[in-house]
Amino acid sequence: MSTTYAERDWHAHYEAGRDFRPLTDVEKSVLTEHLALSDGDAPDARALDVACGTGELARFLATSGYRVDAVDWAEAALQRATAAASDEITYHQLDVTGGDVASLDAAGHGYRVITVRRALAHLPDRTRTVAELAALLDEDGTLCVISPHADRHPAELRRICLDNAEMDLLADGWQHTERIDAGDSTILLLRGPKTDAVAYSEKRTPKPAAMAGVAVVVTNDRGQVLLGWNPSRGMWELPAGKVEPGEAFEATAVRELAEEAGLHARPEAVLLLGTLCDATHGFTRITEVARITDHTGEPTAREPELISRWEWHSPSDLRSLPQPLFTASAQALNVAWPGLLPEVPAAHHTPRPAGEVRLTFAEPAAAVRLRERLVRDLTEAGWTDTPELQRAFTTVPRHAFLPEQPLARAYANEAIATVFDEDTGQSMSSVSQPEMQALMLRQAGLRPGHRVLEIGGGGYNACLIAELVGPSGSVVCVEIDPYVHARTERFLAETGYADRVRPFLGDGGHGAPSHLLPEKGFDAILVTVAAKDVPRAWTAQLAEGGHLVLPLRLGGYTRAVGLRNQGGTLYSTGISACGFVPMQGVGRWDETPVAVGEAGYGICWEDTPPAPLDGLDRAIAAGRVELWTGVTVRGGESFEDLQLWLASSLPGFCRMTGDPDRPGPVRLPKRAGAEAIVLGRSLACLMVERRECDEATGASTWEFGVQGFGPDGKAAAESMAAAVHTWDRELRGHAVPALTVLPTGTADGALPAGDVVEKADCRIVVSWPGRDGAADRGVGQDARSGGGNGL
Repeated sequence: MSTTYAERDWHAHYEAGRDFRPLTDVEKSVLTEHLALSDGDAPDARALDVACGTGELARFLATSGYRVDAVDWAEAALQRATAAASDEITYHQLDVTGGDVASLDAAGHGYRVITVRRALAHLPDRTRTVAELAALLDEDGTLCVISPHADRHPAELRRICLDNAEMDLLADGWQHTERIDAGDSTILLLRGPKTDAVAYSEKRTPKPAAMAGVAVVVTNDRGQVLLGWNPSRGMWELPAGKVEPGEAFEATAVRELAEEAGLHARPEAVLLLGTLCDATHGFTRITEVARITDHTGEPTAREPELISRWEWHSPSDLRSLPQPLFTASAQALNVAWPGLLPEVPAAHHTPRPAGEVRLTFAEPAAAVRLRERLVRDLTEAGWTDTPELQRAFTTVPRHAFLPEQPLARAYANEAIATVFDEDTGQSMSSVSQPEMQALMLRQAGLRPGHRVLEIGGGGYNACLIAELVGPSGSVVCVEIDPYVHARTERFLAETGYADRVRPFLGDGGHGAPSHLLPEKGFDAILVTVAAKDVPRAWTAQLAEGGHLVLPLRLGGYTRAVGLRNQGGTLYSTGISACGFVPMQGVGRWDETPVAVGEAGYGICWEDTPPAPLDGLDRAIAAGRVELWTGVTVRGGESFEDLQLWLASSLPGFCRMTGDPDRPGPVRLPKRAGAEAIVLGRSLACLMVERRECDEATGASTWEFGVQGFGPDGKAAAESMAAAVHTWDRELRGHAVPALTVLPTGTADGALPAGDVVEKADCRIVVSWPGRDGAADRGVGQDARSGGGNGL
């Protein structure tokens, strides 16, 4: 157990035959009364004994019916404990304060009981350690802390005790707490960890002379940030202090860190991140934010009247910190990790130009383990199918670009939104799903030495690119949102990629700025936002033979498309369903549907010229014609190729929207909108209906039907039904369309065979193999599906 004593001292303590005081009768009685298993409990209920020593408490829990994991740091203690072997106890040599405690609960079922006896006062980072242990409890679990009470021991022994203030701090983070006197000790029973958002607190009115200062964001070799507990104010805060007359900010940071916390750093190791300015108590508060990763020493409360103790905290845990966080410290933390803390009181930030100081990136062991597990999962599923991709995903720390997320979420194979539209709640920026990133990186054909442009920021994907192109290559990342751009710059500096990725604030619809454009163009352009068009700038900046990979909107559906430049014409190399946030700036489009009278329905036009909708509401109200195709799909089966086929081949194609739960003449699916066509004053709309359901497996079969409205509704429905039959008979499951992208103005006679989708900047020909004499014009077509659009 990592404690205020060195590991060798604890080892020597137990090796010499010494021990902690045995369990008292009072302790046994309390444990039996409050933690004993009942008849209804599972026979394999689990307990965790932290700082188990020679195993007395672990054996007591085992005899009470628990399967026990017992943990200690001292080898000699575990040697003595295992001498009294028990099938119900598993011993682990583990540093709870610095090791991966989550690895103890590999099955993810949680512990019914976690005990920490006569050890918590020895731990330097009690708040964080207790939070990590709380995460291991099951829903009804109890954390039992037994500690000598400071009021019942002489002054020279109080360093190994907890006092009432410390116990109050522990109880803050729990919904249900109970304190029980046990002789000279107190037993705390803690249940229901709180998940409330962290609050922010202010101090008393400061003196004007103390209003200009430096806040120091310092991290250790696990990437944890140092906070001090201010007992008089009842809040956590960063190391900080006022600037002495004539003193440089770097010198202030170094001095305050040493005076307050006993950590030593050099002014040359201080990276200044900028100045915060806000108002408090009628004064203007100026805070310079300093970032330090290179330091020596151990945190020590050098000024206990101000800070009673220092603890290392995981940044993502600060969102649910049980106690308040000093407002100025919260503001400084959000400068170091933009987006880390929500709803922090506003302060004006004046950033500094990137300095010469290189930060040392550090991370917990759990991050490495989760990253390796993600790569294993991606590789087994076939996404990271090359050693280069596997190495890139293993190397780049995804959690560093999602500091507000818990580690497990940061390494989940899912897209994670980072910016939301305040009015609609729609995601405006995100870190993409790893499997989709792997697919698009593979489509880009990246090689060492390549020059690459990424449209859309965030940083993580750009770093993956940097690993694939190596030090001889280059990456330019263009981002339109100033907040996302600033966030990208900070995370690149934190992770050491700032000299390998060049972020630029601008509209990616115009491509890269001229001074960042390679002489022969980019070898690859990757777009990480959904684009409605293929702008001329992207084609113009793409080298001959280069690859453009983008989420392209076709008929209102987004597909990840790989394209290769051959003489100014782009030919597809792969196509897959995907979902991405929409472009902003010149590439923005309006998805607002056109209302169909007062019927409550809307029509979304995208690549089809809008048609008049006059009278269509009356046609809908007049009733429908239903045609059932006999074409079925299984529940969960994707039919994304059908959507693309209908969107590109049917005249008048559109999407129909409305409330699927609202009774009405049009039967809309639960998914977003229905495939439809408008022909004159008539409408046809695709629908599905369950035909079979296997109650044993839950598997369902659904049939496609078409509903028609208006005077030509039957003809429109027959046209759409015929297209569904063509898909089922000739294309389904094996035909991958080839896309050819040519400039606007290309003559019809110069187009290959296929269906033409007209865009503002280009003409896209969608050619299905075996139809209309169209050959497979794609280069190495990738038929892999990215998922989506299933029932």
